[in-house]
Amino acid sequence: MSPERPRLGLLALGETPRTDVAPTLQLILGDRVALRELGGLDGLDPDARRALCAGPGEAPLETRLRSGASIALARERLLPRLIEAAGQLAGCCDRVLLLCSGAYPALAAACPDLIQPVTLLRGVLAAAAGHRRLGLIGPAGDLDEAPDQWRPYVPDLVCAAASPYAALAAAEAAGRDLAARGARLIYLDCMGFTEAHRQAVARAAGLPVLCATTLTARALCEIL
Repeated sequence: MSPERPRLGLLALGETPRTDVAPTLQLILGDRVALRELGGLDGLDPDARRALCAGPGEAPLETRLRSGASIALARERLLPRLIEAAGQLAGCCDRVLLLCSGAYPALAAACPDLIQPVTLLRGVLAAAAGHRRLGLIGPAGDLDEAPDQWRPYVPDLVCAAASPYAALAAAEAAGRDLAARGARLIYLDCMGFTEAHRQAVARAAGLPVLCATTLTARALCEIL
C-alpha cells in the first residue's frame, strides 16, 4: 500500500478556490502533496463581504474573489475569519500555508501548524540580494509598509506597484520601471503572483525575478 500523501491546507484571505495560485503550487509540489483550500470570505454573502472592506484609515489587504475580481479588506476585521478558517484546515491537514506574504502574529499564535511565507522569504531575499539593489513589485496598498518590512533584510530597495489581479502588462511595466531605476534583482511580493508573472517580468525587465509563491512552494518540497 502506498503511503498517504501529505495534506497541505491553503488559507486564502479572500475566496477559494484560488484557480490562479493553486496550479503554480501544485506544479512545483507535484502530485505527492494533496491541497485543500479555504478562505476568509468563503460562505459570505455580498453584504457580509462588503462589511469587511477597508474603510478610511484602514490599511487595505488586496485579495481575490472566486469570480477573479479583486477586493480590498480591513486586516483587523478579517482576522477572526482567518483564525476560524485556519482552525478548520488544521483539523484535516498536516500543515497550513497562508496565501499572503505579510506577517500575522495573532494568526500564527492561534494556529501552530501555520506556515507564514514571510518567515521563509526574509532569509532568501537577504541572501539573494545582498547589497545589490532589489526591486520589489506589490499591490499599491502594500507599498507604504514594504520599505520598513524589507529594509532590515535588503538595505537597497526600490518599489513599484502592480496587482497580481490586474492585467499581466502592469507587472511587466513595473519590472521595466525598476530595471530603469537600477534594480539588479526583482521580487514579486504577493502570493497572488504566479509562475506566469515571474517569467513575464523576467523577460520584460531582463533581470532575475524571485516570486513569493514559487519560492515558498520550493521550500515546501523539503518541509512536507
